[in-house]
Amino acid sequence: MGKVSFRFVDLFSGIGGFRIALSSIGGTCLNFSEINSDAIDSYCKNFNEDASKNFGDITKVKELPSHDILTAGVPCQSWSIAGSNLGFDDDRGQLWNDTLYVLQQSKPKAFIFENVKGLADPRNKPALDHILHKI
Repeated sequence: MGKVSFRFVDLFSGIGGFRIALSSIGGTCLNFSEINSDAIDSYCKNFNEDASKNFGDITKVKELPSHDILTAGVPCQSWSIAGSNLGFDDDRGQLWNDTLYVLQQSKPKAFIFENVKGLADPRNKPALDHILHKI
């Protein structure tokens, strides 16, 4: 399969797993969003990226540049059995609302998100239904 050209924004980027995959098939990362300083350092080193491309705290992002794909590895502790199990009552669970806001604002052609299987657990069905409805 040949490479295609598209642009993406990488939210909750960590050290760049989504970027590796999308860049390998022709994607160009416009910006990323990460708050963990070690992850930011690794991301910038991994991709020879300037830290100025980091939007930082997603709760402060109000607009994204035009892009084709939005990725988001939203923090999973709120939904994980190994985490707090507080769902939307956890501040990290609330980050879904910020993600959905920029998704609706930017309207990319595709949205890729990753989370733990606990989000699909029956105890979190109302939350997952809410997220999927908003998508």
